[in-house]
Amino acid sequence: MENIFDKITRVIEGELIEREAHCSICDEGTGKKFAVVDYWNYRTANLVLCPKCNHIQLDPMLNDEETSKGCFAYYIEESLRIGATEQEKNCVRNFRRGVLFGYSLKHKKITPHNVLELGPGSGYFSAGLEFVFPEIEITVMDVNDEVLKLNHDHHNYKTINGFPDNLIAEHAGKFDLIIARDIIEHVNDISKVLSNVNQYLTPGGYFHFITPNGHEDVWKHYLTYMYTHVESELLINHVHYFDGKGLRDILNKKGFSPVSYYAYNFKNTYHGIGWIKTRRLMNPLSQKVNADLLIAEKAGEMAAIVLNKKNILNKWYITNRAKWIAYVYAIYHHAPIFRADPGLKIGNEIYGLFKKN
Repeated sequence: MENIFDKITRVIEGELIEREAHCSICDEGTGKKFAVVDYWNYRTANLVLCPKCNHIQLDPMLNDEETSKGCFAYYIEESLRIGATEQEKNCVRNFRRGVLFGYSLKHKKITPHNVLELGPGSGYFSAGLEFVFPEIEITVMDVNDEVLKLNHDHHNYKTINGFPDNLIAEHAGKFDLIIARDIIEHVNDISKVLSNVNQYLTPGGYFHFITPNGHEDVWKHYLTYMYTHVESELLINHVHYFDGKGLRDILNKKGFSPVSYYAYNFKNTYHGIGWIKTRRLMNPLSQKVNADLLIAEKAGEMAAIVLNKKNILNKWYITNRAKWIAYVYAIYHHAPIFRADPGLKIGNEIYGLFKKN
């Protein structure tokens, strides 16, 4: 009888090729090509599966300029697509998630003092963490000046303009907690990023991340190529698709030990992403959207969207006099009910809290 997890995590089929760049995790020089994607109008690349460690990534990888411009274009596109009202809702959701994370640290008797968030977005996750630990000092790193300005003006965070792949020596050993929520799938060199995170942390410091389950995250691109043999569209630069076991292995090699590590959010699995082969799940075909044109035409519209922190956090359950109410509310809305070993390749998100050895 077929094991249910074998059924859910169908094998991705493809042609074994020589890669332009070796695997970022195990340095393997071959890969199983199973999709071709267009990253805006900048780059056409293969999606390849490593036959040794099961890591999936773009080949060839984006360069820093393509990453920077593409991220800014997507930031504009997403901001205008969801609008100010939905952005405010997302801000308060992220605040609650930060509160939930803060209390999870408290329960583990972990008290951060100097925090670095990579790719902070609106900054409201760290604002929730600050709600739990009012004395912490928060620094954010991003390649997008607009994101950094928002975080400085909105939250008074310190800012660093830079790529996580490029070590900034002056910040080595400075932070006791580094946060990378929905970021490590975007970086160009995951091996360098994890080495840099280790360098930035104090001895015994912590690294928290969430990242999509690679098997589900890549499934729609796989189906598009399988059925059509043409490029699918990759506007958001997910360039790494992590295997749960492989991600844990490279974290161990980079000097980290797991404190909490699990997969959650099973809705996508339930709907067939990651195991059902059907045209209805295909990713859109590439339109080679011009990122430079979008930036030129739409940046002004995005800048007109103004968020007000006082209004966003003006909720009955957010009060310094009884912070536990926000915690209970956050549990109700965001605590995962079911958790699974990421090695099973189910669930559409992977949660990690690792400690520097």
